[in-house]
Amino acid sequence: MILVDDRTGSAEIADLLPRSAILCRLEYGDFAWSGNGKEGPVNVGVERKTVMDFLQSMTTGRLSGHQMVGLTQQYDWVYLLIEGVWRPDKDSGILQRMNHKGRWVDAAQGSRRFMARDVYNFVNTVWVMCGVATIITSNKWETAKWLMACSSWWEKDWGKHKSHLQFQKPVEHAQLVKPNSVTRMANQLSGVGWDKARSLGARFKTMKELMEASEVELRSVDGIGPKIAKSIREELNNG
Repeated sequence: MILVDDRTGSAEIADLLPRSAILCRLEYGDFAWSGNGKEGPVNVGVERKTVMDFLQSMTTGRLSGHQMVGLTQQYDWVYLLIEGVWRPDKDSGILQRMNHKGRWVDAAQGSRRFMARDVYNFVNTVWVMCGVATIITSNKWETAKWLMACSSWWEKDWGKHKSHLQFQKPVEHAQLVKPNSVTRMANQLSGVGWDKARSLGARFKTMKELMEASEVELRSVDGIGPKIAKSIREELNNG
C-alpha cells in the first residue's frame, strides 16, 4: 500500500498507481509506505520533484534546509526522485532540459543558469552525507512504475533479498570497516568466502587463535558447519 500526498506534485500520480494507493495528507514527502528492514518494520518516504522544482528548491535552500531534515527524521529510508529529461550541454556544461516541444533548452531560474556539475555535486552530497538515494525518471508513468517496483521490494522479507550475494568478493572500500588480518586470511580458505570470513574474524582475534582453533570451536561460528570446519583444520595444518 502506497500513501500519496493529496496535494499538487503528488496527487496526479495516484491515478497511475494500483487501487491500493491511498490519498492522504503527508507532513513530509510525496509518497510513503511501510516495509521490512533488517531489524524489523521500517517507514520509507519519497520526495518527488520535477527538474525545475528541484532547481528552485535547491536555490532557495528549502530542500536541504527544511524538507530533507523532516524526511530523514520521519522516515527510516528516504528517496529523492527527480522527474524530467535533462543533460549537460556538451560544450558549456550548462544544465539543459527537454521542453514540451521536445527541444533542449537551458534549465534556468529567471536569468540564472545552472552548471550540470553543481547539480551532480548537490545530489551526491545529499546521498553521501544524508543517506538519501536519488532516483531519476523521465515522466509520470515511469515515476509510477518505479514507485510500484520499489514498494514491492520493501514488502519482501529482508532475508530474501539475495541479489547482492552474487558479489563473491566485495571491494574493500565498500565495507564500513576494513577487514582484519584474520578475516583476510580466512577468505582465502576453501569454501569460506567473505561472509564466513567476517564471522571467523569476529570470533578469533588473532591468527594464532584461528590456527589453534579446534573443529568444535570452528563449528561454533555462524555459517561454519562440520564439513567446512574439517576443511579449515586440514588446510591450516597442511599450510
